[in-house]
Amino acid sequence: MNPADTINPDRLLATFLELVQVDSPSGHEAEIGLHLAGRLQDLGCSVEKDEVGNLIARLDGEGDDSVLLSAHMDTVGEDWGIKPVIRDGIIYSEGETILGSDDKSGIAVILETLTSLHEQHHLPHPPLEIVISVGEERSLWGARQLDKSRLRSKWGFVFDSGGPIGTIVYSAPSQTSLDVTVRGKKAHAGSEPENGINAIRVAAEAIASMPLGRIDAQTTANIGIIRGGEARNIVPDRVTLVGEARSRDEATLDEQVRLMVDALNDAAARHQASVDIQVQRIYHTYQITPDQRPYAAAARAFETLGFQVRPKMSGGGTDGNIYIAAGIPCVVLSTGMADVHTSDEHIAVQDMIDAARALITLLVLEAQSE
Repeated sequence: MNPADTINPDRLLATFLELVQVDSPSGHEAEIGLHLAGRLQDLGCSVEKDEVGNLIARLDGEGDDSVLLSAHMDTVGEDWGIKPVIRDGIIYSEGETILGSDDKSGIAVILETLTSLHEQHHLPHPPLEIVISVGEERSLWGARQLDKSRLRSKWGFVFDSGGPIGTIVYSAPSQTSLDVTVRGKKAHAGSEPENGINAIRVAAEAIASMPLGRIDAQTTANIGIIRGGEARNIVPDRVTLVGEARSRDEATLDEQVRLMVDALNDAAARHQASVDIQVQRIYHTYQITPDQRPYAAAARAFETLGFQVRPKMSGGGTDGNIYIAAGIPCVVLSTGMADVHTSDEHIAVQDMIDAARALITLLVLEAQSE
């Protein structure tokens, strides 16, 4: 039997629809973590949960090199009560929330593949290590907290990308976060505004002078959150900003961050305000080449099934950034998710099916080549 033919489309769809209806915004993953641990144990995996809620499951296989399969269980934002609907083979939410295909489609693809391997005992596969992380949408928090020395895998695959099936994300940027507090001086806005220092104005001038958005082909920057002020008649004395910069070029990233920091310091100096700036490198860029094992194995599986291999450089990070930095080379593969992080998010049922067909083909081919 062709390994790809063991994938059960109806079962995969049912799994996905069930998962997206289990609420799991970042920080609220307890229920889905318990659900997933039970499912993995039922499929013959040993399962452990670390101190922050990441799941690590292992399944014995053939050969010595364990393969990492990665996805994340949290969803972006604060959407609860997601209700999926299917129109013409495409799954959407009802329209008021995200769908959660980022990244429950990745989990569904992995679970369906494990289920097929559990049923088809004759199919060979390498030893598998499945990590389903928490807090990925919060700058890869769960994977960053994970003790990577617990992992046995030599290489792996992260199912957390969109695009046509056959997409191989081989490069992603570094990210630096900026957490800023601007401090001015409080005063009555009507009777003595000249005695105040308006922290909102300081922050606004700084932001207006920053290069933001698409900086170049490798680099982006953003201010994503502003908080401050107490009342319309009080000159605000405190504003906080949360921003980031990303680039696949480390020197360019350092320069972009310097420009953002300088803009904040200059604006504060002009108004005799003060500014506290916390800069942290969250994750690091990488590039996986076609001759490396995960890229080559994914490409072979796609070509075996007749899919075009589509190399892609990403503008976003995944847990793969963290695993690669820990010495586990990975590529990120598409499940077909689209318009993620919006209420227009959707995914084609067939794309998920094909992602699972590619994964089981990949694993069987790898075991057969040992």
